[in-house]
Amino acid sequence: MKKRKRFYNNKKRNQKWTEEETGRKIAFADKYIENSNSSDKFDSKRPKSPQNVAKKKAKKQKILKNALIALICLVLISAGYTGMDVYMAQKEGNYNPKAASQNAATNMSSINLRFSSLKVESISLDSSVMLSSVIKDTQSNGFTSITFDAKRSDGTIGYVSSLASVDTFRALSSPASKPKPSIKELLANDILPIARISCYKDNVAPKYLPQSAITKGKSKLYKDENENTYLNPESESAYNYIRDIIVELSDMGVEVFLLSNTDLPEEISKDYQDGFKSLSQKLYSDVEADIKLIEETDAEISGKDPETGKITYSKLKEEVKKLDKLDKNKTYYISTRAGAKRLAPLLEKRGITNYIIDIS
Repeated sequence: MKKRKRFYNNKKRNQKWTEEETGRKIAFADKYIENSNSSDKFDSKRPKSPQNVAKKKAKKQKILKNALIALICLVLISAGYTGMDVYMAQKEGNYNPKAASQNAATNMSSINLRFSSLKVESISLDSSVMLSSVIKDTQSNGFTSITFDAKRSDGTIGYVSSLASVDTFRALSSPASKPKPSIKELLANDILPIARISCYKDNVAPKYLPQSAITKGKSKLYKDENENTYLNPESESAYNYIRDIIVELSDMGVEVFLLSNTDLPEEISKDYQDGFKSLSQKLYSDVEADIKLIEETDAEISGKDPETGKITYSKLKEEVKKLDKLDKNKTYYISTRAGAKRLAPLLEKRGITNYIIDIS
């Protein structure tokens, strides 16, 4: 049998037929060599290279720096928008009672207020059912404020007061039983509370404190044609009485005060330093709280047609047209039998943006 030829033969056995064997370092394997100081970057037990530590520290500082720059930019942008909002609100005459109360830097006396207010009975400030009804009516009719009598023109006081003088004069009558929580709730609902104060016209205090009243001769109280008596604008005790009421109410959260009856009857006015200007200047200098004082300007709108005796749109419009625009320290106190919701659009159209409507 013929011997089969092998594919491989032994002619060149033990001769070099590949390149010489060489070795090279393997970076990730040297840690397995005994007594080696080397290790790979994933070895948590190996001491870190000073160079790597420096790189990581620099990277961390860069991240922190970028984060700080972003935060500063965000604060500046927010401050810019807030400042612009305040500027525009003051420029346009808008007032948000909630925001104003939170902003300590706001100077109330210089703000040009813009409000539409409903006159409500003081007793409704009960922090309960009556107050809830007032809030609902105010908001549903589109008004931004309510006005209540703190000191009425007959001299009675319309809120529960802790003043000794109020107790002495027995001046409390149908008062707001819980004025402080009620005022807080009004502000929480973005409703501006305005306290109305009859300054000099007063039929209560002069009886108990005649030395603070206007008199005829030495002791007889002066009375006008309607038998009303008046506090003396030049009496320190009379001034302190008015000031103490404002201070007490400001401590309860009231910031805006409507001052009525700041002028004495014409026949005696020339003999005294009366008027809103002199009283408000003194109050602004004495009262530490940030408050706004507004002078009341009375107006009456009937809207009745003389022939039919019914309230008509055309007659309301005619009477509203006769109202002049007032400066920022005055507001109309409008007595009317017409609906407040019916009258308000006519006032706005006339350009009268600050007004109080009393439909009682």
